Amino acid sequence: MKKLLSAVLAAALLMLPAFAEFEDVDAEAWYASAAEWADEKGLMSGVSETEFAPGGAVTRGMAVTILYRLAGSPELPESDWGYAYEDVEPGSWYALPVYWARLEGVAGGVSDTSFDPDGSVTREQLVTMLWRYAGSPDGEYEADFADAGEISSWALDAAAWAAGEGLVSGREGNVFDPLGGASRAECAAIIKRYCDSHPGGEPEYEPNLELLEKNGYDLGGFTVSDGRIYYAGARTGIDVSAHQGEIDWQAVAADGIEFAVIRVGYRGYSEGELFMDEYFEDNITGALENGLEVGVYFFSQALTVEEALEEAAFTLEAIAPYEISGPVVFDWERITYDGGRTAGAGPMATTTCARAFCEEMESWGYRPMAYVSPNTANRDIYLDLLTDYPLWLAHYTKELEVTDFEFHYDMWQYTSTGTVDGIDGNVDINIDMTGAAWQ
Repeated sequence: MKKLLSAVLAAALLMLPAFAEFEDVDAEAWYASAAEWADEKGLMSGVSETEFAPGGAVTRGMAVTILYRLAGSPELPESDWGYAYEDVEPGSWYALPVYWARLEGVAGGVSDTSFDPDGSVTREQLVTMLWRYAGSPDGEYEADFADAGEISSWALDAAAWAAGEGLVSGREGNVFDPLGGASRAECAAIIKRYCDSHPGGEPEYEPNLELLEKNGYDLGGFTVSDGRIYYAGARTGIDVSAHQGEIDWQAVAADGIEFAVIRVGYRGYSEGELFMDEYFEDNITGALENGLEVGVYFFSQALTVEEALEEAAFTLEAIAPYEISGPVVFDWERITYDGGRTAGAGPMATTTCARAFCEEMESWGYRPMAYVSPNTANRDIYLDLLTDYPLWLAHYTKELEVTDFEFHYDMWQYTSTGTVDGIDGNVDINIDMTGAAWQ
C-alpha cells in the first residue's frame, strides 16, 4: 500500500498522466481504479512492472485464468482433468484454469480438441464466461443494443444479464460488438463491477458426502486378462450406440459378453431436439435374440425438469415393446464448447433433472440408474441427492488400473477402447459389480 501511495504522490507532484505504478494508465481514465484493483487483488498483473497495457487484447487463456483466480485458485489434480485439449500443454500457466473452467462449466473449447488459449476472447465470450461463473442467473433482462441481432444465440442471455447488471455498456452507437476483442481495461472494469455488486457471491449447495457409501471393493480382487478387467462374481457387458455401426450380436455373445446397455436416443447438443438412435431397434433386437440381458440409456442434455420428463417419455415409448431386465440410465454429460446448450447448466438443475427422470422410470416399474464420472460426481450431479438409485461410474484408467473412485458404484465402465468380437472398432466395456441395477 505504501508503494501505491508513493507512486500516486509522485505522479501528482510531477503531473504525469500515470496511475499507481503503471505509467500507461492515466489517473483520470474510466478504467484506472479497475486496473489498480485487478492488480492489487492478483487477478490481472501488468505486462511489465510499469505497464498495464489497457488497450491490449485479453486471450481466452487469460480470461479463464482471471476467473480461476477469482474463484480462489482451487486445487485440481491433473488426474481429475479428464480431457486433453491438443493446444493446451499440461505445464503451461493457463492449463489448470482451462480445465477448471471446463469442469465448472465456465468455458469450453472452440471444438472438441481445441481450446484456442492464445486466441483473443470476444466480448460475447467474456460476458458468457462471467455469466456462467455467476451460476447462469435468470432474470428479466433484454439485450437492448443496436446490434443485438448479431449476438450469438448462446450469448444472448449472458449479454442481456451483463447489461442489465450494469457490468457492460455498449460501445459508440450503443453497439455491443459481440465479436470484437475485449481489451484488458474492459475486462478489469467488468470483473470489478461484478465483484462490487456481488461481494459474497451466490450461495452454493454443499453435498453431504457423509450420506454416500464408500468404495468397499477389494482392490486385490480385480484381475486383468486379455485386455479386460474381471472381479469375482461380477459380469462383463458393453454399452453401444450408432457409433459402433452394425453389430454381429451372435459373435458378441460368444465372446463372453453377458449384458448390453443400448442407447435409445439423445437430445441435440445445441438445438435441443430429441433423436432416436438409428441403430436402437437393430441393437436391442439382436442383443435379446442372442441371450444377452439388456438395459438402455438416454443421452440427456436436459436443462429443466420438463425436458427431463420429455426425455423419459421418449424413452418409455421406445422401450415399451421390449423385455428390459436391466437399468434405464440417465446419462447427462456437459457439452462445453461454444453453442453447447448445457455448457452453463448448474449442478442443482442437473441433479433435479436426473431425479425427475429416475422417478418417472421407477413409477413405470423400471430400474433407473445415474451415470457419472469422477469429474462430474458432486460437480455436475450431487450424488447425495441420488442415493435411491444405483450408480454407473465411467472412469477410464491408465493400463486398466483399478479405479480409485472414493464412493460406492454398482457398475463400472472402465474403457472406451475395448475390443469385442462382432464389433468393428472400439467399444465401451463394463463390469456389473453388484447386480443392483438388474431385475
